[in-house]
Amino acid sequence: MAPWLPFLALGLVLGCCAPQALAGWWAWALGTGIVALAMALRWPWAARWAGFAAAAAIGTALAAPAPEPPAGTTRLLEVRGTVSSVVWQGWNQGFRLVDAEVLQPAGWTPPARLFVRAPALPEVRPGDQATVRGVWEREERGESVRAVELEVVAREEGRRGFAWRALERVGPHRELAGSLLLGRGDAPEKTVFRSAGLAHVLAVSGMHLAIAAGLAWWLLRSVGVGWTARLVCLGVLVVGYTWLTYGSPATVRACAMALAVLAYSVLAREPHRLGPVALAALALVAWDPGLARDIGFQLSLAAVLGIVTLGLDLIQVRNRALPLKPWPLDRPVWRLGLWSARSALDSLAIGLAATLATAPLIAWHFGQVAPWSWLTSLVAGIPATLALWAGLPLLLGAGLWESGPWEGLYRLVEWSLQVLVACADWGAVHLPQEPVAAPSPWLLCAWPLLFLRLRDGWDVLLRGAAVATLLLAWG
Repeated sequence: MAPWLPFLALGLVLGCCAPQALAGWWAWALGTGIVALAMALRWPWAARWAGFAAAAAIGTALAAPAPEPPAGTTRLLEVRGTVSSVVWQGWNQGFRLVDAEVLQPAGWTPPARLFVRAPALPEVRPGDQATVRGVWEREERGESVRAVELEVVAREEGRRGFAWRALERVGPHRELAGSLLLGRGDAPEKTVFRSAGLAHVLAVSGMHLAIAAGLAWWLLRSVGVGWTARLVCLGVLVVGYTWLTYGSPATVRACAMALAVLAYSVLAREPHRLGPVALAALALVAWDPGLARDIGFQLSLAAVLGIVTLGLDLIQVRNRALPLKPWPLDRPVWRLGLWSARSALDSLAIGLAATLATAPLIAWHFGQVAPWSWLTSLVAGIPATLALWAGLPLLLGAGLWESGPWEGLYRLVEWSLQVLVACADWGAVHLPQEPVAAPSPWLLCAWPLLFLRLRDGWDVLLRGAAVATLLLAWG
């Protein structure tokens, strides 16, 4: 009921976001840690906040950024990585590398996303493996690599080549399918998705992993796989899908959280609802402290925290006020109607919670919010789910057996992508994002109080009033 882990995880994540290490951080961490242990029995909540302060002090030292070189600095290098997106193509092409590995010089750490300018060299596509030799430059407008030599291993020849070969037969929305299913691709529709507040659909994250895990769980149960074996198989499939999607930070976090939930299930224990997400965040940030500054990681973590707190509370309130459960003798059509109503209302609750949780961060980083993204996400969620459910078996089947009977799956994927694009077009025209001012620091600190546990209908009214008050203060 009063766990320690969320306090430690949140403290570490926030500490790693600090611009520099706290002066005397070790003394702060030691002092607040001793205070936390001393108050653990008599004042447990105060002890947890002291533990939060100790973890935050440690985090400031773990992720203290290295000093940036001055503008005008150059360096010869050789780097290898995966092409994540192509900005322009032709005589002067530009693309971004992720998961970059520096071959020369030894000891140099590249940024998370390295921009490469490669004039008159072989063309690249998202998913290709590229080895770049050239000059790294840091100017006033940013840093980039001017390539002199470029070696490209086509994505169809890499370890995930079977999946890319399967996507070659998809229709005009081939690049969109690559973004949705594999997390790599330059979909021409990405501007429309961003305007409609649906950019998260194209960025492979926990939503995609949850949809894939739900399909796998249903298939394993349908073929009669036992409970323990089903959990083990699901864990392997979750790790496999994370590898297939190039291990983006949001997917890795979702994978760690899913494995934590599976471990709890194997041990026949019911976790605290903040336990798995806190464990995943703590493990990932301890492994790579710089991950805390990744915008995608921050948004994904905030969305999940909103879902497991306010989202689940709203679902419980709906269960008490409007159960929508069928009676034993109800007809199948009526059962289907009740299930559809429950799913729609619960999806609205989850979307609303995720939108509220991420709105201040989106405004802070991008200066805009999508107030109706919970509605557009609900509409777009149906074709996105169908595309994932049909596309994932298609990647494996058509990639390993190219001439197999996959025509029906191809048609379903293409139809789902067409409907998804239509939803994005509708949202971009009728429910676009709105420019807003960045929230003040005090509002960012007060915002998490909206996600305290809901107990009854009065709490819902009070929380709605609190949201309205904070929005007025923001505006």
